[in-house]
Order: sequence, then structure tokens, then C-alpha cells
Amino acid sequence: MTERISNRKNEILIEKLRIQGITDKTILNIMEKVPREIFVEKIFLQQAYENIALPIQCDQTMSQPYVVAYMISCLNLQKNDEVLEIGTGSGYQTAILSYLCKHVYTIERINKLLIQAKKNIEKLNIKNITYKLGNGMTECLEKEIFDGIIISAASSIIPKKLLKKLKKGKCLIMPKQYRFGSQKLII
Repeated sequence: MTERISNRKNEILIEKLRIQGITDKTILNIMEKVPREIFVEKIFLQQAYENIALPIQCDQTMSQPYVVAYMISCLNLQKNDEVLEIGTGSGYQTAILSYLCKHVYTIERINKLLIQAKKNIEKLNIKNITYKLGNGMTECLEKEIFDGIIISAASSIIPKKLLKKLKKGKCLIMPKQYRFGSQKLII
């Protein structure tokens, strides 16, 4: 009974994303397949399928589904692509990315979040993810070049070091922090 209610709420969320302009059917189908309730704190289960950001552990937030879908769609991922994600969080976006590409390399700076994300993703039996604890804005990965880079946390600087890790013609997307707290997604 509860699973059927969650599925219906997820279907409603996906329809709202379509209305808001998310047109990539593959991304929408995957978002419908990935149960967001796995990635939210128990206290927020009733809101798991609302199109809102939700608090997670360590005073961090999980992006709203529209932002996740929009950012991922901007990467124009192909099945054989390898993606770098900075800011694993609870693992929701990581899981979605894993269904869209060959491999996801994800970096999280908070160990408690990284451990929880791994547990969340294990529930879905996903195997094409490499996890790393660290600051993805400053630390290097063993992998030299990526087909896309997605940064979840806002930054006031555009990380030139990461731009050098992109294949020619590929994208990095991130929320850029401006004065007085405003943010804007930039590609």
C-alpha cells in the first residue's frame, strides 16, 4: 500500500517536471525509477516527492528534483560517458547519473554523507560509481578527463582546474554564488 502511494506521488512529480519544461524522456524515466524516499531523512518522507529541496544530514540539502533534472539535462550525457560529480550529498543525483552514463566519479567532503550515500545507493544495486572523500574543487582525481562535470554546491569561483578535466565540447554545470547570497546556474 505505501509503495503504491509513493509510486503515485513520484508519477505526479514527474508530470510536474514535464510541465516545468523538462523534456528529456530518458531523464524523466530514470527519475521515476529511482525512489527518492531512499535518499531523504525519515522525518521528510511525506515530502520526498515534492519538488522542493530537503534537508539532509550535516546541515546540507538535497536539491529539488527540477534542479537535478535540469542540471543533468544540460550535460547531454551519452551511455558511454564518464561523469564527475562534486557533492555526493545523499546520493540521489549520483544514482540518477549512474543510469545515464558508463561511470560516475563522485566526491563528497563530508565523510558521514559519503557513508550514507553509499548505503543508499547499495539499496539499488548500482555498481558503476567510484566514491572519494575530499574537496572536489581542489583535489585531483586519478581520472584525467571527463565527459561532463556537475557541481552540486554553490561556489563564488569557477574552478579552472576542473575545466581542464573536460573533454573538448563537453560541459561543466554548477550554481555560482554571487554577492548578497544570490545564485545562478552556469554552464
